[in-house]
Amino acid sequence: MKLGFKHIWPVLLLVGCGPKITSSKVWQGQRKAAICLTYDDGMQSHLDVAIPQLDRLGLRGTFYLNTVKERDNILGWKAAARAGHELGNHSLFHPCPNSFGWPKELTTENYTVADILKEIEAVNHLLKNLDPNRKRFSYAYPCNNTEVGSKSYIVPLKKSGLIQYARGGGKTPIVTTDFDNLNRMHVYSWAVPEGTTAAALIAFAQKAKQDGGLAVFQFHGVDGEWIKVSGEAHEKLLEFLSDNASEYWVAPFSEIMDHLYR
Repeated sequence: MKLGFKHIWPVLLLVGCGPKITSSKVWQGQRKAAICLTYDDGMQSHLDVAIPQLDRLGLRGTFYLNTVKERDNILGWKAAARAGHELGNHSLFHPCPNSFGWPKELTTENYTVADILKEIEAVNHLLKNLDPNRKRFSYAYPCNNTEVGSKSYIVPLKKSGLIQYARGGGKTPIVTTDFDNLNRMHVYSWAVPEGTTAAALIAFAQKAKQDGGLAVFQFHGVDGEWIKVSGEAHEKLLEFLSDNASEYWVAPFSEIMDHLYR
């Protein structure tokens, strides 16, 4: 699926709006940065490549699902949840703006707020079956778009109580540092472009360490499918984070948000 970046910028880096929270005060184990690895669209390559790489190095990620089509995939996602990975909500039909070529009935222009909330509720039921131990779920906006019918649904989503935290996305690898003004219903992530190198992935993590902040990666395909990075590049990032575990706290999205909002 192609990514859209209209209406995607969260409220986060407002200069002078409050003191910067340093890593020594925030991050678990006095680490210098927090790293969140998120993966969109519930892809086969996540089950076949990304999760085995994460598991080998003892790291946990967040996987945003729409639907689950095959029995083996159901078992795979259940196993991922048992291993400590977070399964999150990515809506049922993944509506995107008309400009991306979606069928008319699945475009955000033809959705209402009620429509998208019904989809989110439906996927919550799926997630509860895949991960019965998780009581609250996070959400990733499809196509990084926060509007339906030309109206933002960030506030209605929060009021609905369906979702605890939500992740947005953008083209630029920006590290979040202004936590006083962080909108928990629209947290910024870097939508990793197709073919991104290991060096560029690692540089984003290093920038988070330099700034004492939070770097949220938004992956799609890993060694296959769409908007993919190579399995080798992905694994090199994970190995870097594992080798420098004393400096980087790598955790699922909701766990990091819980830490910030405790």
